[in-house]
Order: sequence, then C-alpha cells, then structure tokens
Amino acid sequence: MVDAAACAERLIALYNAQDFDTMEGLIAPDLDFAHFNRDFAFPERDGLMAVLRMFARDLLPDRRFLPPERVSVVGSLCVREGYYTGTAQVDLPGFAAAGGKVMLKFCSVMRFNDAGVLVEWKDYG
Repeated sequence: MVDAAACAERLIALYNAQDFDTMEGLIAPDLDFAHFNRDFAFPERDGLMAVLRMFARDLLPDRRFLPPERVSVVGSLCVREGYYTGTAQVDLPGFAAAGGKVMLKFCSVMRFNDAGVLVEWKDYG
C-alpha cells in the first residue's frame, strides 16, 4: 500500500519549490480536482498545472503551504490541514489586495493510486 502522507508531503514540497515539471509527473492526467469554496475545479491535470504555474509566476510568487497542523490517513487517502500563505501581486478577491498577505487555512484531501500518483485532490478553505 502507498504511504499517502509521504506522497502528499512530496507534492506539497514540489509545489513550494515551484518544481512544477516534477510535480506534474506525480499527478494523473485525469485528475479530479476541486477547490470548493473558491469555485475552482478541473477534471484533468493540465488545467490545474497551468493555473498553478500562473499563480506562482504572476499572482503569488512567494506562495506556499506551511507545515501541516494535522495529517490524517485512511488507506490511500491523506487529509492535510494547514495554512497557505503568500503576498498578492495584484488584487485577488477572496484572498488579499495587491501587496497584502494571504493567510488561509486549508484542508486538502488527496487520494493516490497504488503507484503513488495523485488521482483526486479536493481543497477546502
């Protein structure tokens, strides 16, 4: 069985390092992604990766997930609770005004297949 907590932390570390090429290789092409209270969803990896790259390049270059406050694992499912932070480069409604600090508490639910590839990612927060 896959170590879902280790898989989730690896993805988060790659995200924080802006190593999107490596990160992309650990995500299924038909990823099921949604950030529910931000009305943001993708039925595939490519759309999500384009947005993650754009956020890092243009909107929140210093954005990152902080170390988790709690990690819960059930089988191949990892639930990671922690803060997401960064400095807005432009006005981002629901996040922060330009120059303002973003500090949001996230609950990320990540499900992996037997090879450790991310197949589902749901964010709340």
